[in-house]
Formats: sequence, C-alpha cells, structure tokens
Amino acid sequence: MPVYTDNTINSIKSRLTMSEVVQSYIPIVTRSGRNWAKCPFHGNGNERTPSFAINDRDGFYHCFGCGESGDMFTFVEKMDHVTFSEAVEILAKKAGVELEKRAGGAEKRDKDEIEALYDLNQRIANTFHYLLVSSEEGRKAREYLASRKVSDQMIERFQLGYAPASTEWLHSFLIKKGYTDDLLKKSGLFSPNSYPYPMFADRLMFPVRSWQGRYIAFSGRDLSGRDNVPKYKNTSDTPIYSKRHNLFGLYEALETLKKGDKPAIIVEGNFDVVSMHQAGLTSAVASLGTAFTEDQVKLLSRYVHRIDLMFDSDEAGQKSTDKAISLIHGAGLECFVHKLTKGKDASEIIEKEGEEALFNDFRPSQSAFQYLVSKASEKYNITSGRGKSDFVRFLSPFLQSTESSVEMDSYIQNLSTLLSVSEESIRADISSGNERRTEVDERSITQDAPGRSFNPAAVSIDLFAMLYLANHRDLFSEYRRRISFGDLKDREAQIIYMALENAMRNDITTNEIFLTLINDEGVRNITAASFALDEYSGEEKRSALDEAADRITLRGMEERREVLLNQLKSFSDSLDPDQISEALERKKELDQNISILKSELFAARGKEE
Repeated sequence: MPVYTDNTINSIKSRLTMSEVVQSYIPIVTRSGRNWAKCPFHGNGNERTPSFAINDRDGFYHCFGCGESGDMFTFVEKMDHVTFSEAVEILAKKAGVELEKRAGGAEKRDKDEIEALYDLNQRIANTFHYLLVSSEEGRKAREYLASRKVSDQMIERFQLGYAPASTEWLHSFLIKKGYTDDLLKKSGLFSPNSYPYPMFADRLMFPVRSWQGRYIAFSGRDLSGRDNVPKYKNTSDTPIYSKRHNLFGLYEALETLKKGDKPAIIVEGNFDVVSMHQAGLTSAVASLGTAFTEDQVKLLSRYVHRIDLMFDSDEAGQKSTDKAISLIHGAGLECFVHKLTKGKDASEIIEKEGEEALFNDFRPSQSAFQYLVSKASEKYNITSGRGKSDFVRFLSPFLQSTESSVEMDSYIQNLSTLLSVSEESIRADISSGNERRTEVDERSITQDAPGRSFNPAAVSIDLFAMLYLANHRDLFSEYRRRISFGDLKDREAQIIYMALENAMRNDITTNEIFLTLINDEGVRNITAASFALDEYSGEEKRSALDEAADRITLRGMEERREVLLNQLKSFSDSLDPDQISEALERKKELDQNISILKSELFAARGKEE
C-alpha cells in the first residue's frame, strides 16, 4: 500500500477546503457565516435541522448528532469506503496535486539527530547562562543588563546568557564535548557560509524554548558596538526549529496563557517581552526575526481567544499591526491594540520609569475595529465622497474576514453613522472589493504548503496524548472514557487512537505487533520513534497527559457550545418552544461543565507550583 509524503497531504489541504470536498458529495447550507449539512452518516440524510458542522479554517467536520468527526481524508474514506491512501489519491486528483511517495529508512536517523540537537541546545544554553552570571568574561553583559534595568529574576526566568567574543571558542568547546562537525553544521549555531565561524560572538543570548520547554534556538544581541554587524541575530531554521512556527517567550508565558483569563500580548522584540514580564504582564511573546505569521496565530489559538498587539509606534510597527490584525481577525479571534505614550517600546519605559509605569501605560486599548477606524479617519477626508469610499475600502479586508453576521452588522451600522451614508452602500462597496480580490485569493490558495516533519517539541496536544498512551497502552481503557475519537483534531492522533482501540480489543501488548496496526507509514514511524523518547516513556509525564486530556475535552465542549449557539441563532424561527427549551438546557449544562473543568485545570496548575 503506497504511503504519501506530508508534502502531498499538505498540498492537497492547501488547495481544497473542507466545504469543497463535502459539497462534492452532499448539499451544504450556510448559516451565520458557517457551513452545515445534513449528516450523511446517520438518519439517511433526513435530519430536520443540519447537525453536520464544517470548519474550513481548521479543516475538519463534526456531527453533533452521531459524533462522527474527521478531516477531508477521513470523510472520503467513509463516503467511498476506501483506504486512507486511496482517499489521498482521490483528493490529489481533485486538487491537481502530484502524488509523492514517502522514502523509507531515514526516519530513525532523523529522530536520533533531533535528540542530539536538543541535547546540544540544552548544553550550550546552560553554558551561555553560566558565562553570563558567573564568569568575569560575562561582566560586560551583566552591566549592560543592569543599564537596561533587567532584574535578576528575569535573567533566571528567561535563562539569559553570554556568548564569548572569541570566534574560535564555540567550535572548540563543542568538539571537545563530543559533537560532530556534521551535527554542528545543522545546529544553527554557526555561520552557514563560513563554518566553523560562530553565529553568535560577544552577544547577549536569549534562548528560545518550545512550548514544552525544550531549547530549540537562540537570539543574540550584539555587545561589541561595531557598526558593521547586525544588532540582532537569530538562529536560522533547523530540523528542530522554524521561525514562523515558534514565538520567543511562549514557554515563559504558558502558565499565564493556560489560565485562559488573559489575552496573549504580541510585542516587537526580545527585550520588550522581558520588560513586559518584569512589569507583571506575563502573557507577552514576540516573533523571532520575522513578521507575525498565521502559524503563530494558530499556535496561540490553542490557549486564548484574544490577542493584543503592542508594536512600536514607527511606520514599520504600524504596518506590522495592520498585518497582524488581519491574521488574528481572520482566525476568528478577538484583537485589541495598545499604544504606549511614555516611550517607544516597553523596554524603554522600564529603563526610564520602571515597571509600574509600563503596567499603567499598557492598560488603555482599542479594539481592532476602533483602531482601524481611527487610523482611516486620519488618512482619509470623510467629508468628500471619494474619501468615504477610500475609508470603506481600507476597512474592507477586516470586514470581509468577519465571520459573525451580528458583528458585521454592528460594524456597518457604526460606519454608516460615522460616514453619513447608507448601510446598503457600504455593503455594496465591500462586496465589490471582495470580487476584485477573488483572483488573487485563488492564486494564493494554490500555493503548496511546506511538508511537515516530526518534531517532538512541536506536536499538538492531541498527538502528545496519543503518543503517550501508545507508550502506556494499559492506560488507554481509562483515558478513552475522557477522550473520544471525535474530540481529536490531529489526523495523526486519530490514526493512533484507532490503533489503540484495536490493540485493546485484541489484547495486544507488544510494541512490534501494535505498530502493525498503524497503516500510515509516517505515523507508524513517529510512534516507533516515541518509544525511545523521554517525553512519552516517563511516568512523571502522567500529569501532562491529564492536562492534555482535560484541554481536549474542554475544547470539544466549547466547540459544541458554539455550534449550539449558532444553531439557536440560525434556526430559532423554525424551532418550537420545546426544542428551544431543550437546546437552552443543553447550553446550561455545557456552561456548567466548562466552568467546572476550567476550575479543575487552574487548581491542578496551582498544585504543580
């Protein structure tokens, strides 16, 4: 049976939406900005009210009647009664994607290399930190941090370090520790064009950690004062690190983000993150030498429903704000914007006036809509017809990405009052703008997405839970009562779940036979690799499994509540009083269960502390 590469799968997903795939089999309807269908898996498609929810943003479906759930591949498997590989072939033809088979034999070597890179980054992060806090050579860096008013607590919290000025020291030190040149060339610690010249020399070092706390990269601030060197340098992409998929400060912010009651705060640089945390604003993170990306939005959406922006007030910062608003709003998250008045950025305010001044200056904010309206008011003359038209055109991308009809109506009503034009005229301009952009959007949709390789530090909570259970299969019968197949969004996690079900039913205990139950070669290799990794084999990770199970359950309950609310909004006219009463009772029960589970998660976090 052929098994296709991740690049093939991602290319198909980038060219097809979940709705397009479903539409080719059954009719769909749109209600409140979301797509629904009558479930093809139960009731023979004769439901009175569609219960089959289609989520294009995340690429999955879920039936709130029978519980069936999956992505476009599982949908085709079920509808056409074919294998996964055959479903890939069907969808590849539909999407115009060339099939690319997975090469065998390299997976084990890749996992060994990944573990070696983690070990290397951990060792050098510890060494850089020691040199900063305890060596004479690190005095200059300590004095620089003192001048920036960075506290000792933040130095420890972020494990800041110092890379010596010698251009020979790093290579010599690591070779003596037993690392090979082949591995060092892939580490991102050395110049790709001038190996073994170090990427970081005479620099204050900011280690970058994954959400699991593993050291994956570095950012370095120059301390030499020379004019011909960049002020900041960042690790290039490596087998364990991608700039667009990670955020500086995420691990340090995770404790706050997981509580769910504070927004994620996006700032511009490393020092801004440190300063915000020092001021008590501990949900701050920053991108790593690149613009804020859609992948980073998706990463944060695991934990929060709102993202706040605080970029610099210069022109570049404002452009970054506009782009970030589009990404955040397009992902269905709330977005607010903060403008500092006491300095150009957070670190400058800390230096000049201290933590309390930064905390107080940060508090005022505008919603993304208010921010864009304010910006457009400064840019366009709304007393003229052309100015009003340009004003609406400026806001059109934001308005077009608004999923809620109620929210859209509210925005248009505000604009109608502000501009003294009819709501119908505004809607017409927005629609015409959308038509002009269609051709560009279609071209962007057909661009191939990069293939995904297994990175243990960057797995979803779904895949982490299933890999841990694959390593502790005796626990599956207990946890399957907490996690159902329909709760999982990660396709690879779903595949492992089905293998665990089969293993439990057939009393399979050996790893070798268990692996034969996984038909997908890529997932089988990932699972095999996990048997040798501490992340999944250690009993001490049981608490992480419990948290993952609770968060998966919480996510499912919140999605069911959202769907229920949308159904009440969309179909309230066609429901009788008893049906409405029943739906409201289900919502009340969901609200109570969500509240209880959140409380348990917070309590568990408190015990860990």
